[in-house]
This record gives sequence, C-alpha cells and structure tokens, in this order.
Amino acid sequence: MSTFLASGPNLGRGGVGAWLAGLSPAGKAGVLAVEVVVMLVVWQLVVGVFGWINPVFLPPPTAIWQGFVELVSSGVLWPNLLISLQAWLIGFVIAAVIAIPVGLLMGSSLPVDRVVGPIAWTIYATPSIAYQPLAKAWFGFGIGPVVFLVAISALFPILLNVAAGMRTTNPSIIRAGRVYGASRTQLYRSVYLPSTVPFLFAGLRQAVVLATIGMVVAELSGSAIGMGALIIKSVNTYQTDQAFAAIAIIVVWSVGMAQLVTLVERWVAPWTRKGRR
Repeated sequence: MSTFLASGPNLGRGGVGAWLAGLSPAGKAGVLAVEVVVMLVVWQLVVGVFGWINPVFLPPPTAIWQGFVELVSSGVLWPNLLISLQAWLIGFVIAAVIAIPVGLLMGSSLPVDRVVGPIAWTIYATPSIAYQPLAKAWFGFGIGPVVFLVAISALFPILLNVAAGMRTTNPSIIRAGRVYGASRTQLYRSVYLPSTVPFLFAGLRQAVVLATIGMVVAELSGSAIGMGALIIKSVNTYQTDQAFAAIAIIVVWSVGMAQLVTLVERWVAPWTRKGRR
C-alpha cells in the first residue's frame, strides 16, 4: 500500500490536488481505475437499473459490452477496424515525415517561417470536416480521402510545435557553441534538436488525437468501410450498443497511441521528463 501511494503529501497541507500530484505512477493509475469503475457503476445504475434514460439513446455499459461481443462474433468488427488502422497509420506517417523537417526549417529560418507560417496557420485553423468533400473529389472513394484527412489533421500540430521548439532554443547556448567552433550541423544535432524534442512529442500527442478525429470524420460520410462507417450503420439500424462499442474502441486506440508516444519520449529523451511525475 505504501508503494502504491508513494510519498503523497499530507492532505492537510496541500489538499487533494497536492496528494494526487505526489502519487507514484501506479498510484495515479489506481486512482484513475477507481474513477472509471465508479463512473461505469453510476452509468449502469442510472440507465440499466433505474431506467432514467432511454437505453436506445444511451445504452448501459453491459449493453455496450454485449454490442462489442456481437460485433466480434459477427465478423463485422475486424475488417472495419483494420482498414481504419491502416488509413490512420499511413496518414500519420506521411504527416510526421513532412512536418518534422519543415518545422525545423521554419524554426531556424525567418524567410521560411514568413512564407510557410501564415499558410500553415490558415490551414490548421480550418476544421478538418471542411476538407471532407474536397478529399472525395480529389481521391475518390475508398481509403484515399481517409488518409488525406488523417495526414492534414496530424501535420500541423507537429509542424508548428517543432517550429516553436526551434525558436525557443536558449540563445546563450547557441552563442557558446559558436564560440567553441561548432558548425551549423553540430548546433542542430547538439543544441537545437535536444531542446526541440519536448515540443516534438507534445505535437505528436496532439496529432494522435486530431488524426483520430480526422479519420472518423472522413469515414462518417462517404465511406463504405471503416469504424466511422460502422458507427453510422449501427446508428441507422438503432443498434446503438454496437455504435457505442465502436466509439469505445476508437477512444481506446487514441488514448493508447498517445500513451505510446509518451513511452517513446521517456525512452528516447528521458531528460524531458526529469523533475515531473
């Protein structure tokens, strides 16, 4: 129990917030698990036991689980899930491959920033759903529009965060490197890139969520297969338990990928987490 709670601060001194901040990773995971269980129990009671909400509109957790079992047993889930994951991964990789070098150029070159920056912010400010009709016109039906919306949704959070990281590099460290004869390549490798890593991973985490939103937006209209299409079909046939099960799978994927990015950050650049729990 002491390991679970780690060295949480005294509640009297800092309150619940301070106590939670002092928990170990296992303790925080335990608190989160308790919160989820309490939420599911209350949800089940309100909808499944007392019937205060029509289960057609908001099915209880037990019905959602049954919907998930039906999706698996019917063989409907896997083809839709695999095509969505394929489109997500392709689009996300395309976004990262483009965004990282362009972001580095924007952050280190004022002329590039002045040319690319306004365009990037304009496209980023446009809701991804606005590109959905254009994506169908450009790429037709199938996986193409989904890949495009995933890529354009994920590209700009990475690009703009990397550029911001480059611009916030400590000038005194850059000057010191130049004094000691560091070349531009050495400055990039030893100064710019390490200071940009936290911004890069922050952008990747944002991109994971926005890429998932782009994927679902693309599949909700005009796609015959994918998790978004599965949700629409389930809702149109009033099988809302299956629709909520599909939504839960998407949420688990998005949260899981964001956590994977965090784990990679801790492995690749442990100094970015130093001093933080």
